[in-house]
Amino acid sequence: EVEQEKESVYSSAQGFEGNNPQFDYRKPYSESGFSAEPSSKHQSDMADEWPNQNGPPLDSESMGGQFNEGWDNMYMPESTSSGFGMMSENENIAPKPEPYFPEPEPTGQYTIDDEEQESKYSEFPYEGVTPRGSVQEEDIFQFQEPRLSMTSEDYFNYSDPVQGEICPLAVRKVIKIMRYFSRVLSAMEPLAQQSGLVDALLYHMTKKPHSVDYEDEISSRVDAIAVVVNLACAEENKIMMVYHPGLLDAVINIANHDPIDEAREHAAIVLMNLAYAEENKVHMVNQDHLLDTLVHLLSDVSPFTRRYASAALFTLACTYANTAVMARHCDGGILEALRKVLLNDPIDEARVNAAEALFNMARNNSDDTVENMGNHPRLLASLAHSVLSDYSADVRAYSARALEWLSADIHFPMPCHRILLKALTTASQWTKTTCIAEALKMQASLSENRKPMVEHPGLLDAIATLSLLDGITDDEVKTCAISALERLSKEASTRHIMVKNEGVMTALTKATFANDGADDDFPDEGTPTALLMKTALKNLAEHM
Repeated sequence: EVEQEKESVYSSAQGFEGNNPQFDYRKPYSESGFSAEPSSKHQSDMADEWPNQNGPPLDSESMGGQFNEGWDNMYMPESTSSGFGMMSENENIAPKPEPYFPEPEPTGQYTIDDEEQESKYSEFPYEGVTPRGSVQEEDIFQFQEPRLSMTSEDYFNYSDPVQGEICPLAVRKVIKIMRYFSRVLSAMEPLAQQSGLVDALLYHMTKKPHSVDYEDEISSRVDAIAVVVNLACAEENKIMMVYHPGLLDAVINIANHDPIDEAREHAAIVLMNLAYAEENKVHMVNQDHLLDTLVHLLSDVSPFTRRYASAALFTLACTYANTAVMARHCDGGILEALRKVLLNDPIDEARVNAAEALFNMARNNSDDTVENMGNHPRLLASLAHSVLSDYSADVRAYSARALEWLSADIHFPMPCHRILLKALTTASQWTKTTCIAEALKMQASLSENRKPMVEHPGLLDAIATLSLLDGITDDEVKTCAISALERLSKEASTRHIMVKNEGVMTALTKATFANDGADDDFPDEGTPTALLMKTALKNLAEHM
């Protein structure tokens, strides 16, 4: 336990005679080590007794200089009464020299007297002039300007508004920081509105890379277009960005020609984000090469690029004014690209987007759109195939709904009517939705369609199969199919064909003698199903 003693002031006259524990570390060595007892020997006497290995004993003045030099470079922690950080009395600590020892005169630079020793430190940096008289070329302790790997003339060998040398590393880091900032929702609009920012990003997106800094330029270009992707997410920026001079053209150029997958992917996302704004849809479709670019991206090697390109197309197809333009573009080039994605793309999202794009085109159609879609080779058959075989429920649903909407506008004697009937016959095997049954019912509502429907191979059997469903979730599908049979029976010229179809007669008979209470739960335009079937049997009775 450390006892508290009265504070004594240490001075050059008192030496180590003070009793303040703060200065205990100044107590000298004894022969057996450090002792708490004060030594009777003076500091200079001890110095005289220390042996010198290299010669005669040193005098106190030279010895004091060595002591002073050593103690000036030593850090001694201050002791405390709590014991933490306090110097232990038994620690082997060198004594503090008397202040009367002379201080060495500071030299202006490091000097070496021995030539042999000097040769060992030939690389040691001298200030000003070296001992040999040569001028110092470089001081490693002074800040040096960053060196470029190329001259400014090589770096700016094309039309560049920037003058003077720049630090490519700093530029890359700034763009990277902007990429992170642009992810913040509240920062998207202020960043896009910042004067010159979009132009700066556009500059790096269109900058031609050099062989000496190819990898760095790729990184800057990818980061720049990634910032544009994030800025285009904000609704407030979509209209401004799509009309910004040169921006859309730069994105289209990257999407078509950039060798980096990530850059093309970002370009597809930009087009998709900008297409979500209703005010941009018509403007974008009428831009040169934009639709060609989306068609090109649908066959990209990157699955993400195909996914975003197909999403951009289904977004643009939500507007009535665009569907006709898209359907006839490049003689059905968009329809064919979507059809291939629908059948062959291994990515579920890409197939879903393609099916939704075709559904939007069928729903927001004009006469021109319907004709182009109906007459496009294998398009209706591909929709039916997706309804029947795709393992994605969303792909099946959108494909079936596309066929349903086309059935409302394709009628006899249109050349594609027969193709539609074949597609409906194939797709009727999937009974998880009412779309196909509704499409058959809609077709049978028009008198000009009834004869082609009855005479089409396999169609009556498909409707009869739907009419005989008895699952818990099949009631709506069953009701639509029975309604289609009742409407087909109104055509006198085809009744003899219907009477000879075993499936049709079985379905009508079973429905007629079904429980009336159960039938009342599934009316067709207010008419009980059983009454409809009795009406159909009455129409066919004279041909039985």
